[in-house]
Amino acid sequence: MRAEFRLKIAFLLLVWFLFFTALFMSAIYRQKYSANSLAVIQYIVIAAGFFLALSNLFFLIRTNRSVDTLSAAADSIGQGKVRALTQFYPGRYLYPLARSIRQSAERVESLIQTITEQKSQLESILDGIEEGLLLLNSSGRIDSSNRAARKMFASVPELKGRRPLEVIRSPELQAACGRVLANEIHSFHSEAAIGPDLLCHVHIVRVEQLANGYGAIIALHDITELKRLEKVRRDFVANASHELRTPLTSIKGYTEMLLSDENDGDMRNTCLEIILKNTDNMIKIVNDLLQLARVEDYDNGTDIRPVDAAEVFGEAWKACAPLAEKKNVRIKNGLPAQGPIVLADFDQLVQVFRNLIENALRYSPAEGEVEVFSQEQGGKVTIGVGDSGPGIPKKDQQRIFERFFRVERHRGKEAGSTGLGLAICRHILKNHGGTIWVESPRADMFSGSVFYFTLPSASEDVSAS
Repeated sequence: MRAEFRLKIAFLLLVWFLFFTALFMSAIYRQKYSANSLAVIQYIVIAAGFFLALSNLFFLIRTNRSVDTLSAAADSIGQGKVRALTQFYPGRYLYPLARSIRQSAERVESLIQTITEQKSQLESILDGIEEGLLLLNSSGRIDSSNRAARKMFASVPELKGRRPLEVIRSPELQAACGRVLANEIHSFHSEAAIGPDLLCHVHIVRVEQLANGYGAIIALHDITELKRLEKVRRDFVANASHELRTPLTSIKGYTEMLLSDENDGDMRNTCLEIILKNTDNMIKIVNDLLQLARVEDYDNGTDIRPVDAAEVFGEAWKACAPLAEKKNVRIKNGLPAQGPIVLADFDQLVQVFRNLIENALRYSPAEGEVEVFSQEQGGKVTIGVGDSGPGIPKKDQQRIFERFFRVERHRGKEAGSTGLGLAICRHILKNHGGTIWVESPRADMFSGSVFYFTLPSASEDVSAS
C-alpha cells in the first residue's frame, strides 16, 4: 500500500511539473511568434509532456510490480518455496537482482535437498538400531526418539516434550538425567523395568548441542531375554546339583556302612542294591543331559523322513511294557493300524513317545489306563497321550517343560524320574517344526492329563510316491 501511495504522489508531481512547464514555455514563445505558431508549439509541448508522463507512469508501474514480485519471491524462498522466479522476466534494470535471487534460490534448493537426504539417512540409521534412543534437550525433555523407543513406549501417545520420569517410572533415572544435564557426571548406567515384561539396561550420556547448550541421550537395551536365560542357567545348576546330590549322598552313606565291620550278608546285599539303584539313577540323569544337549543342537544330523507313527509307538511300548506290567496299567492304543504317516526322525520320535508314556505310567494309579490317539487335519498330525493320574495344577502347566522341573507334590515320590523328559520332548518337536502342550484335567474326566504334540503330515507325500 505504501508503494502504491508513493507511486501516485510521484505521478501527480510529474503532471503538475509538465503543466507549469507548458505554461512557462507558452509565455516565452508568445513574445517571439505569432498566435498560430504559439498554439502549435503549446500543443506539441503538452503532447510531449503527456507522453513523457505516461511513459514514466508505465515504467513506475512495471518497476513497482517487479519489486513486489521480487519481494514476494524473497519471502517465498525464506519459507522454502524455491521455484518462485522460474518464469519471471523483470527487465534490464532489475534483471541482476532477479538473477541473484534465482541463483540464491537454486543454492537454497540444493542445500535443502542435501539436508533432507542426510536427515532421511540419519533417521533410517537410527530406526534400524535395535536399542531404543531418546534425545533430551537442554531443559531435560524428550526432543526426539527412534522407532525402537517408540515401540517400547507404545502405550505413551506422544514422547516428544515429556520428561523421562513420565515414560520410565524411575526417580533414580530422572535424577541421573538431571545430573548428566547439569554436567555433574558424564554418563550413567543402570537397569530399569519398562512395563511388566520388559527389562532394559539404561545408558545415559551427555552430548553437546551447538544451539541449546548441553543435552543427553538415553539408550535402552532390552535385556529381558538375557535375564531369563541367566535365571534358566541358575535354575539348571541348582536343580542339577539337587538331583545329583540325592543319589550321591545315598551312595556315600551306604558305602560307609559297607566299610564298617558291623554288617552281615543281608545288610551288605541291601546296601549294594541301593548303591546300584542310585548309580543307575545318576547314569540316567547324565544320559538325559547328553540327550538334551544333542537335541538342542540344530545341526545334529537329524534324519527326518516319512515314518509310521503306529510303528514308532510299538517300538516305544516295548521299553515301557515292564513298568506297565509292574503297576498293572492298561494301554489303549487308538492309533490307526496303518499310520498316521508323519515327517520325523524315527529314533527321536521313539524318545518322545517313550518319555510321554513313561510319565503317564508313572503317575497313573494301579489298575489305571493310558490312552494314545491321533487326529490328522490341515497337513498336521496331532497325537495325544492321556493318563488317569492326579493331573497337573494350572500354575505349573507352563513350567513342566523346563529342565528338572517337577510338580512339587510329586517330587521324590516316584523313582526313575529325572525331570528332563518333557524338556527333551519339547526340543525334539521344535526341531521337527511341531509343538507340545498339556491339557489337565482331561475333558472327559475331572482328573488326569493329556499331552498333545503335533508333527507335519507325510500322508500326501507317501500316496504321491
